[in-house]
Amino acid sequence: MHESTETERPRKRAATPFCEATAAQICSRVAAGESLRAICKPRDMPGAATVHRWAAVRPAFGTALRQAQAAAQAGRRDAYRAKAADRAWKRARPWARPDAYRAEVGEEICRRLASGRSLLEICGEDDMPVTDTVYEWLRGHDDFAAMYRQARRMQAEMLADLAWAIAREARDDEVKVARLQFDVLRWRAARLAPKAYREEDEPREGGLEVYLQDFTSGAILAGPIWSGPGA
Repeated sequence: MHESTETERPRKRAATPFCEATAAQICSRVAAGESLRAICKPRDMPGAATVHRWAAVRPAFGTALRQAQAAAQAGRRDAYRAKAADRAWKRARPWARPDAYRAEVGEEICRRLASGRSLLEICGEDDMPVTDTVYEWLRGHDDFAAMYRQARRMQAEMLADLAWAIAREARDDEVKVARLQFDVLRWRAARLAPKAYREEDEPREGGLEVYLQDFTSGAILAGPIWSGPGA
């Protein structure tokens, strides 16, 4: 009989007491564009949950972390705008490939999406661009991106109505198939419009997970307890 040893079982990372130098390093790396998940992955760094607890109980660090995240977001936004401007400049050159976007095509794509059809299905038709072109248009044309988001929300409404119709009209001998169709449509609607169709047990946005921690030993005494919308 094989006996498992302590080294064979995965061990949770011990809670790390707050350290000013580590906190400053984390903020610097976040501001430079690294994700908190990547920074906290090495075993010699505090876990992401610990960093969030530090931010919750130490206002100065919480402010610094939010400022670093805002700086990183601004950097990504500036880089995207610079790339878009460079792309626009290149397209204006005589030797450049022109932008093939046409508003009437974008509107037709959104109409077909709103009717419940998938983007793969739409882009497989002869009169439509391929999916890579649509994604490029979404990155380069804010008006098309806004129409696309609205079409996806309308698609979610249509899918929810379709799921209800399937559930209401299913006969006794069709219950299993109808349940599968209903679940798939509900899942799809929840991904297209998560605020409207997210299940109560799915991860919530906003708020905080509150922990009670002994910062002398680093031990977690209680938690997490959700504090925020839906608590």
